[in-house]
Amino acid sequence: MEKNYNSSKAKITSSAYNIKKREEYWRKYWQKNKVYKFKEKSDKPVFSVDTPPPYVSASHLHAGHIMSYAQAEFVVRFKRMTGYNVFYPMGFDDNGLPTERFVEKKYKIDKSKITRKEFIKLCLKETKIGAENYKKLWNLLGISVDWSQTYSTINKHSQKVSQKSFIDLYKKGLIYRDEKPIMWCTTCQTAVSQADLEDQEKETNLVFIKVKTELGDELTFATTRPELLYSCVGISVYPSDKRYKKYIGKKIIMPLSGTEIEITTDKIVDPDFGTGIVYFCSSGDRQFLDWEKNHPIKNKIYLLNINGKMNKLAGPYQGLTILEARKKIIKDLEKISALDKAEKLVHTVNIHERCGTDIEYVNSKQWFVKLLENKDDFIKRGNELAWFPEFMRHRYMDWVNGLKWDWCISRQRYYGVPIPVYYDKNGRVVLAKKSELPIDPSETPKKELTPETDVMDTWMTSSMTPEIIGLFPKTLRPQAFEIIRTWLFYTIAKAHYHHNKLPFQQVMISGHGLAEDGKKLSKRLGNYKNPKDIIEKYGADALRYWATGARLGQNMRYSEKEVQKGKRTVIKIWNASRFVLMNLGDGFKMYKRFKPQKSADKEFYKNLQETIQQAYDYFEKYEYFKARNVIDKFFWNEFCSKYLELSKKRQDSDNKNCLYFALINILKLYAPILPFITEEIWHKLGYKNSIHLSQWPDVKNLWTKK
Repeated sequence: MEKNYNSSKAKITSSAYNIKKREEYWRKYWQKNKVYKFKEKSDKPVFSVDTPPPYVSASHLHAGHIMSYAQAEFVVRFKRMTGYNVFYPMGFDDNGLPTERFVEKKYKIDKSKITRKEFIKLCLKETKIGAENYKKLWNLLGISVDWSQTYSTINKHSQKVSQKSFIDLYKKGLIYRDEKPIMWCTTCQTAVSQADLEDQEKETNLVFIKVKTELGDELTFATTRPELLYSCVGISVYPSDKRYKKYIGKKIIMPLSGTEIEITTDKIVDPDFGTGIVYFCSSGDRQFLDWEKNHPIKNKIYLLNINGKMNKLAGPYQGLTILEARKKIIKDLEKISALDKAEKLVHTVNIHERCGTDIEYVNSKQWFVKLLENKDDFIKRGNELAWFPEFMRHRYMDWVNGLKWDWCISRQRYYGVPIPVYYDKNGRVVLAKKSELPIDPSETPKKELTPETDVMDTWMTSSMTPEIIGLFPKTLRPQAFEIIRTWLFYTIAKAHYHHNKLPFQQVMISGHGLAEDGKKLSKRLGNYKNPKDIIEKYGADALRYWATGARLGQNMRYSEKEVQKGKRTVIKIWNASRFVLMNLGDGFKMYKRFKPQKSADKEFYKNLQETIQQAYDYFEKYEYFKARNVIDKFFWNEFCSKYLELSKKRQDSDNKNCLYFALINILKLYAPILPFITEEIWHKLGYKNSIHLSQWPDVKNLWTKK
């Protein structure tokens, strides 16, 4: 029982709960009294959160944002009440390509026609606006962030941490620069990494091309990339394919280019695809890189410029885009009777997740972090980590096992953390000094040195959030499942390289919030609902109530009915509390020690104990959905439908003590989920401190005065 209860102040004078007015009151109260501030000096154990910094370039905040951030916040509030000194910061990811793309679209900018300085100025302007939008929404929702612990991924502190990471990895031999075929986005005009890719099904043509062999026979191969014909360096069949046994080692002559290519065998060829003959082009895709391991090529031909157009090696197709070259080369093949047919085909291609452009391969000099040689270490770290839910561990393992490339970390963009490197006249790397950090080499000229103009992949900085925020390592990393391959993996890899330990003890994976029709939330699709409008209509508690409906790691549709149910629960708590206080009366005095004697009270007491224990167990496992359900069941069925009805016929002191103890514990149970109404009633009961700093119900000493 709380020490500062005052029965003379325990009153509810109004019959109705003014949701909008009272929620605004408590927002100001929490901020003014610094209820959520981390205590630098405290004997309590620390529970620290590596909060996911949202992209401030998100122009339309929706219920999906609410769902993912509220779910971690339920846990944070629970941990405060169970005796932890909670470190809950908030960051804003205002660094890198997402912000650049947002600015380019909003201002209709061609990056090549604006200075670096002007472009960065616009990016900083938009990130400031975006961060403020998020802060307003989080406060509106009652997210219990310690706003004195705020960070940005582009500020000087974060840049310094990120650049120190680069220098440390370079000195440890874990970063290198190399010129080789790399994945390239022709729209964003930058190198990308494996984690930046998404699979997408697209319709194209499977083009069947006829070729002549040196034996005089005609063969046909099929390809979806005829425009790469001028860079063909090999052609293969499956080793045991009897159809082509006599042609192995023989040469064919490619139409249009006239290039002679030897027919070889390779097990990566699918004998059932097309005609069972596959041609390989050095301007090609991932399959070429696999094929090249068995068939080393000295003279590779790269047809594509970084702007997505064919270069002079493409002969008559120079200057054309990929699609233009594809159409023209098909027509030209038809003219010389080398086109057998073209069939419609739906296939899966790699696209850049930021813009949806098909990924191409160009030869370029880039910076890489070594990953492939240490995959076993990353697997080990993944197994050391506590996963909520457990099945998400497999996604991480699948990603690590499926890694094909080292991490390309250099980006040919303006806005990002600069790579802290110069080059001498012989092209040798000269690292910036740690005392100079943060530094932008392009803005800090040095005599006889050439500055690096590339910036780092945004994940090079975001992967350092545990160090940027402080209190390394963290207790919990809450995040969405789609960035297991990026934020989670890269943070684990960096912590392993820098500290030889995990960056956090636990990871909690959330799903996506979807529209009511099950589709992705989008203003363009018309299924977008502004969270501010929802809160205006139903209140923040009601929207938070809906957010508890998602199970760990699973997507959830927005449901107006669930929000309405949340509002009904808020009103029911208000009305039930009014009834209890009316029954207690002004002269109510609590027993110092109380143990139920009557059978009805004993049964009620037992159910309350079980509910508290179940809710505690579920919250400990981050299963807020199940915690809410058991709390709801007790509140609506046992408390409201049964015990309150029973109390209308009883006015004895035992009943009053049961009512009082049940009410304060119901408020505590609901507090992580419904912070506004529970704070309101808590203070109506006469308590001075916030309910969110009170102690979680103790089952063993539930009825004993402390």
